Amino acid sequence: MEQPILANLDDIVFEARNKEYGAYALRQKYSRSVVTAFLFGTAFVLFALMIPAILTWIENSLPQEEELKKVTIVEMTEAPPIDKEKQPELPPEELAPPPKKSAIKFVIPEPVPDEEAKPEETIVDIDSIKDKNVATETVEGSEEGFDFGEKEGTGVVEAPKDDTPDPNDFILAEKEPAPVNMSEFKKNIGYPPQAKEANISGKVILKVLVDKEGNIEKHILVKSPHPLLANACVAQLPLLKFTPAVQAGKPIKFWVVVPVDFKLQ
Repeated sequence: MEQPILANLDDIVFEARNKEYGAYALRQKYSRSVVTAFLFGTAFVLFALMIPAILTWIENSLPQEEELKKVTIVEMTEAPPIDKEKQPELPPEELAPPPKKSAIKFVIPEPVPDEEAKPEETIVDIDSIKDKNVATETVEGSEEGFDFGEKEGTGVVEAPKDDTPDPNDFILAEKEPAPVNMSEFKKNIGYPPQAKEANISGKVILKVLVDKEGNIEKHILVKSPHPLLANACVAQLPLLKFTPAVQAGKPIKFWVVVPVDFKLQ
């Protein structure tokens, strides 16, 4: 019985053809070439991924250069010991107390029943002490002396506070100032002849402080196209009237913006 001959597809296709080179040889080496290419490709990818780790390892392996700092050594000499026995003892300095300023006792009397009144106490006349230093006890001294302690019934008198608000502050008022004669104010300004001849136009913006009576206390020039127009507006400000601003039922000072347009016909 004859043995069967085993053949693959390549042998069947190239049975009557040249098998020394060409497509048959390439087909025989195909599987080995694919495996080789796969191994080389995998190795290349792994190597590319390991490059950062390799560089880090190389950098850590190299000897590090230490930064040299210049240090100056200064030798400290010991101070000689102090002999306390040789130090002279200074007598304590006695300071004479400053002279006291003479004062006259004056206490505001408190009303008490007649049976509790002390007859030996007398009330000092106001006219007799108006030019004297007043205290709670009578002190004998000199007029050039010092006044120690605060006298009863006296204190620091605070200066009156300026209630003028800052132009940039926001003030919440129940009622803001309203112009009384704005049309008359602008009519009195008119158009300065020199500005009109020079074809100067634009808007003048003033910020005025309206006092508690509705008068203009002060002003600030915010914007002006030319001094001629600004001076014409400022000259008429004393004639401008407002109703005062109201806060908590009382009039207060308030800043108001006043715009004036100058347009050439």
